[in-house]
Amino acid sequence: MRFNKGVKRTASAMFAGALLLSQAMYLPQFSIEADAAGLVTVNPNKTYQTIDGFGGMNLPEWIGDLTSSQVQKAFGNGKDELGFTIMRVFVNDDSSQWNKAVPSAKRAQQLGAKVFATPWNPPASMRTNGQKNIYTGTYQLRSDKWSDYANHLNGFVKYMESQGVNLYSISIQNEPDYAAEWTYWSTSDLTKFAAQYGKQVVAGTKAKLMSPESFQYRKDIYNSILGNQQAFNNIGVFGTHFYGTQPGQMDFSALENCGKPIWMTEVYVPNSNHDADLWPEAVDVAVNIHDGMTIGNMSAYVWWYIRRSYGPMKENGQISKRGYCMAQYSKFVRPGDVRVEITDKPATNVYMSAYKNNKGQVTIVAVNNSDTGYSQQFSLGGKTIKDVDRWRTSSNENLVETDNLKLDSGNGSFWAQLPARSVSTFVCTLDGGSTTVDPQPQNELDSDGYYFHDTFEDDLGGWQKHGDTTLLKSGRTPYQGKEAMVVTERTKSWMGAERTLPSSIVPGKTYSFSANVCEMDGAETDTYYFKLTYKDSSGNQRYTTIAEGTAPNGKYIQLANENFTIPSDAADMVIYVETKDSTTNYYIDEAICAPAGKKLPGAGIPEIPQNTDPDPDPQPSQLTYPANIWVECNAAYHQIRFSWDAVPNAQNYGIAVLLAGKWRIQTQTISASTTSFTTPKNLTPGKTYKVAIAAKVNGSWDVANAIKNAVTVTVI
Repeated sequence: MRFNKGVKRTASAMFAGALLLSQAMYLPQFSIEADAAGLVTVNPNKTYQTIDGFGGMNLPEWIGDLTSSQVQKAFGNGKDELGFTIMRVFVNDDSSQWNKAVPSAKRAQQLGAKVFATPWNPPASMRTNGQKNIYTGTYQLRSDKWSDYANHLNGFVKYMESQGVNLYSISIQNEPDYAAEWTYWSTSDLTKFAAQYGKQVVAGTKAKLMSPESFQYRKDIYNSILGNQQAFNNIGVFGTHFYGTQPGQMDFSALENCGKPIWMTEVYVPNSNHDADLWPEAVDVAVNIHDGMTIGNMSAYVWWYIRRSYGPMKENGQISKRGYCMAQYSKFVRPGDVRVEITDKPATNVYMSAYKNNKGQVTIVAVNNSDTGYSQQFSLGGKTIKDVDRWRTSSNENLVETDNLKLDSGNGSFWAQLPARSVSTFVCTLDGGSTTVDPQPQNELDSDGYYFHDTFEDDLGGWQKHGDTTLLKSGRTPYQGKEAMVVTERTKSWMGAERTLPSSIVPGKTYSFSANVCEMDGAETDTYYFKLTYKDSSGNQRYTTIAEGTAPNGKYIQLANENFTIPSDAADMVIYVETKDSTTNYYIDEAICAPAGKKLPGAGIPEIPQNTDPDPDPQPSQLTYPANIWVECNAAYHQIRFSWDAVPNAQNYGIAVLLAGKWRIQTQTISASTTSFTTPKNLTPGKTYKVAIAAKVNGSWDVANAIKNAVTVTVI
């Protein structure tokens, strides 16, 4: 390749919301123009290749290393993470530069990824110059340096192992058949090298030898190796690229039946000059993966550089539309899964593939690359289905989840909508299987014994805005070091910063958490809350406090809990920091998660100056608005239920929605004895609204506090 208890402040896109019905507004209904496609049948008993994973390349020498948060985003499998399980790295021809490959590879491996390596060129002392075309290359390996080159590759594997990275494999050469900008090899020389020096390349290591990686899956290289028994014996895995490779060129029965895995180790599709968010062009990625899995029987699918404008991750570290299309596979089709038989093309430009795991689950990936929506029936070939969960990416959806799709009578099949230009993943749990989705890698600690440690010295780690805020490196006012993260442009007290917990944090287990926070402006003191939000086993969004504390202006406070237990049914776990009342900027530094019972370093609890002139006759305050609001969703019907704590002396409750910048009253007649409201069914997925719930107390509506406590909701 060329180089406070259950308080519901907000509900983001990770869970459902609703637009409320009124006489003054039109409520659009969810609908999809859909034809009925032919029955899709899965046969779990007919098996094909075992899947090793999906991933991409990291090449610091080209455009800089991935940051720690970007590695987490790519190789974690939590909320809004790609779930990659393979990282490809570069074998620099200068051994003094090998250290550049280590940091991100080591972290990816800690997250459960396989790491493999590819060389572009031999060291300068081992090569001659070519004519810089695809037939002679920029370089060629000197015939008297083959053994030295084998030692060079072996040295790289051993160096990586010494740094804690055990390479899965190392390739002989990147694209030797399209080598205008790197090293050219003839087919015969590649085969001879594999036969004569293949063992030497991996001697004394844990790595496998990977074949040369053709740029277009040209068969001459592989046929030559298949025809040389010693070369074939030395190869542990075959690798190829898919540049310009058409579906008909992906089928290679001789290689598919040789007993060794085939990896697609580099491609970008459909181009590198369009933005990766362009839709529906991004669907081409899912189609290409489908073809590689089903026609080519590939065990792995590895993108070119992970972070690129046209890649799965944008330059800002966020997942692109192309990335979400990859994630429809990578998050759910996991290493060790086996592809099984399925009706692969029930309609024109509709593609199906299926995979089973060892937990009694079958995963179906359905790609609709047509302009027609389909109502599709799926059958599991006589198997009894216990549960079906769906994730979907479309023009206005990014891995949107719908739990518990309705099953047909007898639980042997189910129906689902396949919108035009969309990718859907169905995880079907069969009778007797486990409903656990997304197996997580084993717990991994860094060198300090932490699951994560965000210092904000280099970047913002895995932190993102919580509500409509802006997060920046502060450039000043750190608790430790030279930098902290500052949270600005807050208009509500609940707005702040959040971080998705890494996949190594397991529900039901206990951990030590700490974050140091500080405010420089505003009132003399402020109260901070360090919280966890998650989805429970019923799909409801829940909130719980990890730690809280009050500090004077200008002083850091450590919000810490050495023994906080993650709820056992928690999913999509996100930690965040908010304040009790203020909307001024605040700073976060040294955010850490560690094993339970570990006392973490921090600012502690600062002394608060005492008020020397207290109010001689303080009056207790009485609540005049619903402070605690809960949201529950029925994803199957796109319907929302709001509930709240009763307000003392309330006469009525009312609902308002923010529309076009103005609050519109929907109802003011909910009786005082009723503390819930359920929306109509079939609300429009993908739209976001703010909903306020007010109480009428002593003849007055406390509108200001109701709006301050409004819920932000997004329909799914």
